[in-house]
This record gives sequence, C-alpha cells and structure tokens, in this order.
Amino acid sequence: LMPLATAGEAVKETSLNRLPQQFGRYTLTKRLGVGGMAEVFLAEQKGVAGFKKACVVKRMLSHLALQPRYVEMFLHEARLASHLTHANIVQIWDLGEVDGQYFIAMEHIDGMPLNVLARTAWRAGRSLPMEVVCCALADAAEGLAVAHERVDAEGKPSPIVHRDISPDNLMIDRDGVTKILDFGIARTADSERTQAGELKGKVPFMPLEQLRGEVVDARADIYALGVTAYWLLTGKRPYAAASDLALIEVIVKETPKPPIELNPNIPPELNDLVMRMLEKERDQLKGV
Repeated sequence: LMPLATAGEAVKETSLNRLPQQFGRYTLTKRLGVGGMAEVFLAEQKGVAGFKKACVVKRMLSHLALQPRYVEMFLHEARLASHLTHANIVQIWDLGEVDGQYFIAMEHIDGMPLNVLARTAWRAGRSLPMEVVCCALADAAEGLAVAHERVDAEGKPSPIVHRDISPDNLMIDRDGVTKILDFGIARTADSERTQAGELKGKVPFMPLEQLRGEVVDARADIYALGVTAYWLLTGKRPYAAASDLALIEVIVKETPKPPIELNPNIPPELNDLVMRMLEKERDQLKGV
C-alpha cells in the first residue's frame, strides 16, 4: 500500500531536532506517532495577544516528498477531508509546505482511538459499557452520513467513501464524542479505481467488492463499521485466519456467528443490525 520508512529513515526524521521544534507557524511539542507516509505531532499554533491553540500536525516524511505519487496521496487526503464539516469528523485546518515538507494541520482530539479504549478496558477485566459502544457507533454513522451525502458546488451528489473505517480511525474524546479521522485513502464516486492487484485498507474490514478490487460505494463503509461494532461488542472479529490471504478466503466462504452468541448481553435489535451491516451482498444493505 505505502512504503514503510526504514528504521534509519524514521530515526532521521525525528532526531534531527529536539522538541519543541518550530515548523512554520506551528510549534511541534510531542510526536504522537510515525507511519509509512508521515509523522504526527501534537502542536501549538500561536497568534497575537497571547493566543494559543492546540492542534495536530501531520508532516510527510521527507524521503517521500520527491515521489509525486505519494505527494498526491498526501494532498488528496487534505483536499477531500476539507470538504467535510461536522462534529463527528476531525476537521482539517491547514495544508501547506515548509522547507520542502508537506503538512496537514488538523483539529486536536483530547481522547483516544476506540481500539485503545477497548483494549484498555479488556486488560482491566472489563467490557466497554453498551451505551458507550452504541453512542460511538451512532456518532461514526452520523459522520459517515455527511461524507456519503456530500454534494458538489453545483448541488450534484459527490459522495466521499472513507474506505478505511476501523476502531483505530475512530477517536473518542473526553466528552464521549466519537470522530472519524484519516481520509488518506478515501475516494469520491467519480475518482479513479484502485490499481489492479492493489488493496487499500485493512483486509479484516473490507467487504467482498473491495477485496475484489471493484469500485466501492458508501456500503463499504457500512460494512467496515459493522466489523468495528462486532469487535467492540465481542472482542473478536467476525472472521479470523492466520494470514490476510487465508482471511480473504474465509470472508468469501464463511458466515460469521451472530455477535449475541459470543456476548449474550447484546440486545437482539443491535445484534440484528450488526448482522445486516455485515451482509456480503451489498444490495441487501438497503435500509441499514
């Protein structure tokens, strides 16, 4: 999908200067993570009269800045996400370049991803309260609805499909509000198809049409949210295998157990909803 930075490259990106570090009009204060394309920092934007605002700066790794394909992917994320303004979507504030390094500045969420929250609870011998799971799923659905129902400047439908919904791309803040982040591989309905043999996203959260490399629509995000719901409610994914290749075969051939069989505390109505979201034939997703 994306080239992973070597250990040497990753160290180089973060060890040239000690933090805090000035980066354009932002002060980078803490590195939150590093991935295949970018480093993510907690940052501070300063203004006049002592104005300060916390934000997150996603800075493209410098060794990728000379590769047009990856620059376009990085800029594409910001352009798409900037079209979406909603309380359940992490907001993009700025897109720019400093000394040859492209960056995206975005809203800072004082919270944690749902995968971290769930694993923290499970390690403590607890399950996530049903109310928390339901509210998080409802918030994510609200944000996705805005993306899926987007219209262009002429009022024509121009839906955005996230294509990478998963617990680690859903952030819950201290007030219990869940927000969608990372539109890095999102696509509009009229954008290019994924290249043959190239899978973008996480295999456990992909519906059949995405695994086949077909053009996907909003129903791919509904399916992925269904997998997320299943995992949050049961601690397991609906399908499991030793490798991604084996997992694809399992997804094609098998039917998942209803989550209520793994967690009898799940309300029957919620169990039925999750199973409808996991429907393999996407035409059956109508009404979800």
